[in-house]
Amino acid sequence: MPNAKCQMLNPDPQFDLAIMGAGPAGSSSAITAARMGARVGLFEAKDFPRHRVCGEFVSAESLDVLAALLQDVPAAGTLFQVAPVIDRTRLLLGERVIEAPVAPPALSISRYELDALLWEAARRAGAVAHPNCEVVGSDGDGPFMLQTATGRFKAKALIVAAGRWSQFTADRTIPPGPKWIGLKAHFQEPWTEPCTDLYFFANGYCGVQPVTNGVVNACAMVRSDRATSLEDVFKLQPKMADRAANWRAIMQPVSTAPLIYRQPQPVRGNTIFVGDAAAFIDPFAGDGISIALRSGQVAAQCICKFLMGRTALSEAVTLYQHEYSRQFAPLLSAASRVRSLLSLPPFVQSAVFELFRLPGLLPFVIRKTRRAV
Repeated sequence: MPNAKCQMLNPDPQFDLAIMGAGPAGSSSAITAARMGARVGLFEAKDFPRHRVCGEFVSAESLDVLAALLQDVPAAGTLFQVAPVIDRTRLLLGERVIEAPVAPPALSISRYELDALLWEAARRAGAVAHPNCEVVGSDGDGPFMLQTATGRFKAKALIVAAGRWSQFTADRTIPPGPKWIGLKAHFQEPWTEPCTDLYFFANGYCGVQPVTNGVVNACAMVRSDRATSLEDVFKLQPKMADRAANWRAIMQPVSTAPLIYRQPQPVRGNTIFVGDAAAFIDPFAGDGISIALRSGQVAAQCICKFLMGRTALSEAVTLYQHEYSRQFAPLLSAASRVRSLLSLPPFVQSAVFELFRLPGLLPFVIRKTRRAV
């Protein structure tokens, strides 16, 4: 589908709900609200879809949600049939390997394909989709007036799904010192296994898993004083270096920076934030896409109570904040505690790594960053 430029169809377009950002969180909100009868405007700043830095791991906790969101898109059935099933994970530190089951199994889905299908589902649900239409400012606290490069759009409610770093991020200060960066690319591999491999090294790690038969996704989080390219990342872990020697890149790498962890902020005033815009979860937890889909859905359900006249806007926003604290904040907290292990001195990190060999400990840690099915 060719992307049209952002256009104003009349001098004062009116939406019940405007959504900034069309990734999994924003599209989930748009599909959910549009199906409930809301007039939805979905705004994406750049060309869409496009490759994103992402582990492309869709945990079992959100597969039913994803299937429901894509139920009106014929191509979605094929996606679920061909997506690699991920039923185990391996942690690799130096020459040591620990393996654990992923139960229930997850799916590995390319973000490019996922975003395209969700965008199409939003359009089919009735959302007015605006690619290449960056929202450069907003006025009001309900109703809202959005300013874009081509004009102004009015909406009764607003959801921000513009990712972890945008002009709507409350705190844009960058801590001093080396920056954490994200890197990703797809590679052809002579063989693939239905497994997510996490290669750990000092001040970073790289996740590798199949996305199609014979193609793997490599996604790394690394401190900039250790590496600034995937080629440099691969050299930091011996087993990964051996494996990557057999790869051939099939896309240009993409990157994102800085990666900064802050306290979750799901609301500000009467504006709702979803997905990474609310809080950036540690990629190794593998629940980023799941939280994006589910937080977007919950936000739309709360907002629609206001749009249907059942509550005031402020009450709908408070309801979402409560649900976010109940459903998602515990997962973020658990992941942050595991993340602290990445900053330990190497000899301590090695000792902690060995603890994961204790029967049942690694599956327990995985469950703590998941919602019970």
